[in-house]
Amino acid sequence: MMGDRRPEASGWSALTLGLDLTMLGLASSSALCDDAGTTLVYPPFGHCLGLHKVTDFHRFIYLGARTELDDPRGIAAVKLRERDDPSTGSADDELTVFGLNSGRCEIIFNRSLYEASVYGECGDGEGQFRAPLGIAADERGNVFVADTGNDRVVRLLYTDGSLRWVRTFGSTGSGERQFRRPTAVSVGASGTVYVCDSGNDRIVVLTSTGDPLRTIRGDIEQGVMLERPCGMAVVEDDDPWIASGRGAIVVSDRNGTRLLAFSTGGRLLRTLESGDLPIAGEARFGALAIDFYGNVYAIDGPNGAIHKVTRELIYVDSFGRPGDGDGRFDDPRGITLWRRFGQIFVTERDGAQYLWIGVEIQDLSVEPSELSPGGPPLRLSYRLTETSRVTLKLLDGRGRQVAEIVSNRRRRTGANTERWDRVRGAPPEGLAPGRYTLRLEARPTYSSGKYFQDIAEIEIRLLD
Repeated sequence: MMGDRRPEASGWSALTLGLDLTMLGLASSSALCDDAGTTLVYPPFGHCLGLHKVTDFHRFIYLGARTELDDPRGIAAVKLRERDDPSTGSADDELTVFGLNSGRCEIIFNRSLYEASVYGECGDGEGQFRAPLGIAADERGNVFVADTGNDRVVRLLYTDGSLRWVRTFGSTGSGERQFRRPTAVSVGASGTVYVCDSGNDRIVVLTSTGDPLRTIRGDIEQGVMLERPCGMAVVEDDDPWIASGRGAIVVSDRNGTRLLAFSTGGRLLRTLESGDLPIAGEARFGALAIDFYGNVYAIDGPNGAIHKVTRELIYVDSFGRPGDGDGRFDDPRGITLWRRFGQIFVTERDGAQYLWIGVEIQDLSVEPSELSPGGPPLRLSYRLTETSRVTLKLLDGRGRQVAEIVSNRRRRTGANTERWDRVRGAPPEGLAPGRYTLRLEARPTYSSGKYFQDIAEIEIRLLD
């Protein structure tokens, strides 16, 4: 089944993104700041020549006086069919990334690895937007814009390197075909369009031609209703890059203080209050993205962070803090995630950043730390911030590997346990008493797995 595909690292083109131009990016180093953690990582220099952060300076290099960065907002990344080579099964070309330059009412996008373009201007006519906040795109070249200031959704078509106006959906109001301040839009694998209709406290589901299908307002029986929804991410169950049965509609509302997860049919599954996150201060959930495993990534502008929670809305980790360097965000606003390879694009106040899904090993502990012959087995406990391939090695006092206890096994996001009886993986002659080190290595299953692993170590003692 397509939905059962796993995003294992594979041999894809070293420059598989159009980020260089769409994000108009050029940055110095792909290293993280020391305290950033590795739940997200920047791609290695060899992948994109260090191109992972955008400023207005880089916009000028590629677009000159044609525009300037002014309130970057929504962003969408897609691999277009028209730019794919069907003769090869590999990911043979770059992504096309569409970014909303909201203050100038336009879309910036890459036409190739080497050329960028701009579409749109301010107004309410054809080819015009007013303070647009959300954008979505599919592999067929359909591009949908939440034209917030005009209370409508705009449908465009990308073809032959250009965007073409198709039509608009909606007008101002609260009727079946009307909107009030739509802030986000998503398009499913089926072509169904989902609109976050903030001013009407609802999610509107439409056909690709704008015909209403259903409206999601919350759950009356549970007494949970949408209130000023602001961010939204949607993945349908039959999407080729979502784990089987993990499709969902996730919404942020109440001024970013709550997350709600719905089935794609509109049934409320669970909620999460921002105050329940184990962080200093209170989170403010904004734009959202969903990865292959159904994990949710929520932008938090005031805290300069991205919060990651599972599909059950259980907290995993937070990445970033306010600032200008690597591992920091300056008022992040928009996020998109290419689920096949785990590539993430984030817009911020004066630019954008490009990251990969990584993994961090947390809360490593062992019990008992002294292992006697015939005694109870060792129990190693740890948390992973991403589903990963895990290897557990035993090193002697000189750092030499003397046993491989776990070899390249898949482990889930969250709490995990490994057990060892002093025999498995050890040499036939056994192991001498003394001090040893358990070395845990984790590689994410996404594309960063080829280039990145997190390592954690803990000492144990083998007794006579």
